Amino acid sequence: MDFIGWSIDIAREQSPSEAWLSEVLTRSREAGYNAVGLYLEHRFAYPSAPWAAGEGCLTPQVARRLVDGCKDAGPRIIPFLNTLGHMEGFIRSQGGQWLAEGDAVGSLQMCPSREACIDFARGLVADILEVFDDEWVHLGGDETKQLGECPQCSERAKTIGKAGIYAEYFGPLCRWVLDRGRRPCLWGDMLLNHPQAMDAIPRETVIFDWQYESRPAESTKTLREHGFEVICCPSIQTYNSGWCFLDATQQNIDEHAEDADACDTLGVMVTTWEQCFFSHYGSILPLVMAAGRRLSGGMGWKAALEASGGPAYARAADSLGNRIPAASAFLAPDTWRQLRDRFVMRQDPFELWRDWRGEACGSAGDEIDRLCLEARNGLADDSELQFPIALHRLAVTWVRLVELAYRAYVRHDLAAAASQLDKASPLLLAIRPELERIAAAGGSQADVSRLDLLAEKARIVADRVRALPKGAAQLPAFETLIDDAYVPCDQMAWRTGGA
Repeated sequence: MDFIGWSIDIAREQSPSEAWLSEVLTRSREAGYNAVGLYLEHRFAYPSAPWAAGEGCLTPQVARRLVDGCKDAGPRIIPFLNTLGHMEGFIRSQGGQWLAEGDAVGSLQMCPSREACIDFARGLVADILEVFDDEWVHLGGDETKQLGECPQCSERAKTIGKAGIYAEYFGPLCRWVLDRGRRPCLWGDMLLNHPQAMDAIPRETVIFDWQYESRPAESTKTLREHGFEVICCPSIQTYNSGWCFLDATQQNIDEHAEDADACDTLGVMVTTWEQCFFSHYGSILPLVMAAGRRLSGGMGWKAALEASGGPAYARAADSLGNRIPAASAFLAPDTWRQLRDRFVMRQDPFELWRDWRGEACGSAGDEIDRLCLEARNGLADDSELQFPIALHRLAVTWVRLVELAYRAYVRHDLAAAASQLDKASPLLLAIRPELERIAAAGGSQADVSRLDLLAEKARIVADRVRALPKGAAQLPAFETLIDDAYVPCDQMAWRTGGA
């Protein structure tokens, strides 16, 4: 295949230094990649939107130096924006609220009907064209789930449908890019969901077909039959796991490579997402580079992992990515990152105790702890895999500590329950230095603040236990006591989720 690339998700709280990016580009070239995508969203200092330039974002000056440094030996550096969906970083910044199609938790879409929004998107693209010189510029276009929500879009949808709204937005934008001598790219999911929109998209547009849970053969064939050139896009499956689902990742990449050849596509782009919420790029870079060696040279996965990270990394990756998920139904593939979701993302670490106590306090927890200790064997103390190993051990220890507090509480031994909970905050804060190190290296700075919120919740619950009247016959249910909506003396507790 002609194109072998991978993408770095800078948009999810990353602040990569110029030195780190330069090193990654060199490693990528050595691993066989001829292209690297920089997925930017709001984490680029766009001159047309200075109010969205958060601390540590990629600057035009750094980007130009990186581009210049790769002119001779490569790899290509392809800018990836998003110009309709996934605009939450702009919309939730002061000065960007006016862009929103509507309210939502999580990702947010910009309105595709208002001329001011269209001009805003073109301004972002123009900023990128000034800095990056690659022929391709990726306009995003994926997961536009809010199509037709605002009053103006809703009226348009009555006559042209969601497909028409999408087509009338991206068709002109792609042609606008072509008029400036570049080649537009789009993600393929919304075109596959709304095939009527394909007629409006110039056939010079390169479609990136991402299929993370299945083979891309059928979807890629559809796009090829409509006249598009296609890049098949598998994923490193960290976004949906405690660390990474290793076997699923390797299978997804292999199937995309096979189907890319069979469907006569341009090649493969390995995607990576969301190295935050207590995950980080350092732990998966050897896996990314192993994928490059496999795609470019056909190297076996085990040999490629050892070549990229060393034998100890390969062994520990198998434990974290295969054996630990197999030891727990809660952590297994297709469970959608339940460990990090319940422990970190919901900003209430007691959620993990609620949902995992049955396994974590039993033989599954014992097996996870054993596998973690085994994975550490042979790893250097400064190995980037030490943190995901420590996170899994911490999760088991946390659930067991809360379970001890719960058992004391149901015996009405409030002193013992509070004593256990007093250990919770220091237990969590033990990983703060490592999160600070990851942040200083360009990872998520928000994760340090997230940890502080988790530790504070532990202190709050301990204080709630101490504040209860000793010797009282009635106590609030422990599940009520740990709920954020808990109010002392509110026995009905209608606003809590505690059973």
